[in-house]
Amino acid sequence: MQINDLKKKKKNINHISDYISDHFGFDYLAVEEKIFSKNLLIEDEKIKVLKFSQKQKKKEKIPMKMFFYKKPILKSRVKNFNAALGLDIININSAIAEAAIIKTALSILKEEGYTNFQIVLNAIGDKESQQNWQKALSAFYRENKDKLKKIEQKKITKEPLSILFANKEYLNTLNAEAPSSLEFLSDKNIQHFQEVIEFLENFKINYTVDEKLVGEKLLFSKTIFKIFAEHPKTKKREEVAFGGRYDEIAAKTVHKRQFSAIGLTLHFQKKVKQKIKLKEKKVNIHLLKIGSTAKLKYLDIIDTFKNLKVPIRYDIEEEKISKQIQKAEKDKADYTLIMGEIEAKQDKVLIRKMKDSSQIEVSTDDLEKYIKKFIK
Repeated sequence: MQINDLKKKKKNINHISDYISDHFGFDYLAVEEKIFSKNLLIEDEKIKVLKFSQKQKKKEKIPMKMFFYKKPILKSRVKNFNAALGLDIININSAIAEAAIIKTALSILKEEGYTNFQIVLNAIGDKESQQNWQKALSAFYRENKDKLKKIEQKKITKEPLSILFANKEYLNTLNAEAPSSLEFLSDKNIQHFQEVIEFLENFKINYTVDEKLVGEKLLFSKTIFKIFAEHPKTKKREEVAFGGRYDEIAAKTVHKRQFSAIGLTLHFQKKVKQKIKLKEKKVNIHLLKIGSTAKLKYLDIIDTFKNLKVPIRYDIEEEKISKQIQKAEKDKADYTLIMGEIEAKQDKVLIRKMKDSSQIEVSTDDLEKYIKKFIK
């Protein structure tokens, strides 16, 4: 996690949602308001913001890997919300990117009073998987051409998805038997989707797979998801976030052969409107994680430190413990929190004092209480 200069942060970190985004490692990106328009789809929004972020990266010479941005609320489009925020991660291929974005969004929503979360998601694969799926759909509708009306028959070859997603009662039975995108995923895409689900299960969040979730413009690829939650005031269950991966279209946008990108946009009710006061913390803490179980659980540790208003530095991608230690030493860390495979399985963490290498094992349930002792 990159911690910016406190004076610079105070200009950008105004509310709890900004603080949480920054705490999880997202740098602030000041997106120009003219980028957003009344009828802008989230898929289009992500591409426009990606272009803007790349220009800023060249201009300011900053490594923009994880960023968040604020967007204006257009009253004609959104009801029951007074705030909107985007989260994006680029050039991280693994499912940890989905996990970090979803975990950050859930943390923001919880702080704003939302409850009863449910994530609806789907895997639609890469470009090749999607092409194979659409070919299968065309073949399926040709075989059942007699069950379609003339307006749908004209769409069999070039627009099979428009038949699948047509909101027409007479198509319901037929479409229920149509090929699913999940049937055409590559082994690599299947593994990625399974890893995303493993993170969700670790977060203890209810989720369902919706095979018809693909987005309005098919710009998203691999993983696509929505977050539903109970509104803190109306108590109605509403869609509060929508996002997904857009690797292929992102690669075209930045003119690179290989490029990954994932983004989510939140629309939420801001509970606490006054500005947050940032206080400089003298203690420097790094989180080191080792092993597959620790990889699943370390974001919960980051969330714990959010509650304490204590910054914690970590590397979202790095898995080698030697490199993580090197970074902590270079940054002159006071303490390192180490979660290895054994600790993760036992819901524990090692707190090591870097000055003399002394360490103590603490339960994750007791971590918040223990950390308070050395941040006073």
